[in-house]
Amino acid sequence: MARLKRPINYIEELLRRPETKILGEKLQKQYYKWIKNLKIEDFCSFIDLIEENKQVIGVAQFFGKFRAYSLEEYVYRLLREKCCMPENLEVYWGEKCLISKSEDAEYCMEADIIVGEKLDGCIKPKIVVDAKVELDASRFKTAIGTFMLIKQAHPNVKCFLVYLKRELNNILLNLANPWVDGVHCFHPKLDETRLFIESVQGCFSSQVT
Repeated sequence: MARLKRPINYIEELLRRPETKILGEKLQKQYYKWIKNLKIEDFCSFIDLIEENKQVIGVAQFFGKFRAYSLEEYVYRLLREKCCMPENLEVYWGEKCLISKSEDAEYCMEADIIVGEKLDGCIKPKIVVDAKVELDASRFKTAIGTFMLIKQAHPNVKCFLVYLKRELNNILLNLANPWVDGVHCFHPKLDETRLFIESVQGCFSSQVT
């Protein structure tokens, strides 16, 4: 895993502070529960506990990245545990995706989750997943911009968007169809994790290298 700071590191920070130690212990217990069973209900309970204690956690950047990296880790672990992949492919978390390469230089950009092959410092992608805790118009446009660059460089790459909460109308969502191969909700009320896994799994048999 390339992500330098992971959810467990945020929990450890909470455990070190006397005023947040009890919260840290609760989060640690829930964290180890969902990484073991990967149940969406347990993962969302973990996220709910973070959100309920936003004021206790404090710094907005800490709170935002804690949630975001937690969702990324859930997707990362879900793909590793539930998908059967070709031997030449790996799941990468928070690493850089190869966008352009020439004799003189190469350009890579970070993506949340990449399934692909590592070439020196970048990943040649087969599948890219963008994970959003809250999917609104602004975050959606950011994800689409990333997917457009990736698909321009790698036309056969499949791009998926997963989210917990959505504040986006269907018109904008449908306009992005050329660049998004699947949008899936990860929430107990509309749990599309199984559909997501099936969609990703289907890419390995249908995708042209």
